[in-house]
Amino acid sequence: MTKLAWATDIHLDCISERPEVLVAFGESLVAEKPDAILITGDISLAPSLIYHLSALERVVNRPVYFVLGNHDFYKGSVEQVHKEMKDVSNMSQYLKYLPTTPYVALSPSTALVGHDGWYDAGYGDTKQTNFIMRDWMSIAEFVNGGAFDSPGMYGGQHSPNIGKIISIAKKLAHEGVTHVMDGIKKAVRYHKTIVIATHFPPFQESHIHEGRVGDAGAMPWYTSRMMGDMLRQAAGAYPKVRFEVFCGHTHGAFDGQIDQNLYCHVGAAEYGKPRLQNIITVP
Repeated sequence: MTKLAWATDIHLDCISERPEVLVAFGESLVAEKPDAILITGDISLAPSLIYHLSALERVVNRPVYFVLGNHDFYKGSVEQVHKEMKDVSNMSQYLKYLPTTPYVALSPSTALVGHDGWYDAGYGDTKQTNFIMRDWMSIAEFVNGGAFDSPGMYGGQHSPNIGKIISIAKKLAHEGVTHVMDGIKKAVRYHKTIVIATHFPPFQESHIHEGRVGDAGAMPWYTSRMMGDMLRQAAGAYPKVRFEVFCGHTHGAFDGQIDQNLYCHVGAAEYGKPRLQNIITVP
């Protein structure tokens, strides 16, 4: 059996002035002696991401498999952060950014496939929403891509360009779906359980806010329908394979069975209080 300590939405930038909290968090991850750590995004901000990952690596002293969330690109760009994480994975003994490999063999019967993914406005109602994501003012691809009438600004005179925002988001989401789909196709040749790590919940019912399914105005930016549709198709194509999806982003807990062989788990989180979500035991 292989044990993974799972955490999500740890926002280590919120505890930058309290290093003892990071140390305590890292120690909590390894208290039950897991074989590896799994983090499903929103680790820090772009300028401090490498520092926080490296600090956590020193505490846990074992493989850290991770994907990124939207906050990890704040004050930076998706392109640059992706490059930095590939370099980190190549140089580090333990830090492994999952989009850099098709899959990881956790055991003879279980594989880990992962990618950041992205929300794609596939669920909910984008026409009537007045919901504003900080992403659109803090990530270069959105700022430079025309997310607002005046890049980087929002106020009474500046409105978000929802069409451009959706176009950028769908491109990012498609990259994630393609990677996960390819990884699944390779992994199912040899493994009967596939663990999927991504940041954005891929199913409408898995977006939980304050104890209930999120509203239609927020859901376009908190779920990835592309990823969900692909995972449902994969589960149908490989009925003897068990798919376990782990993600975050909403800060609301969800554990549910989506299909006969497809399960989804979303971690609850609070800013400034990073914590262990669960110990995942796989065959």
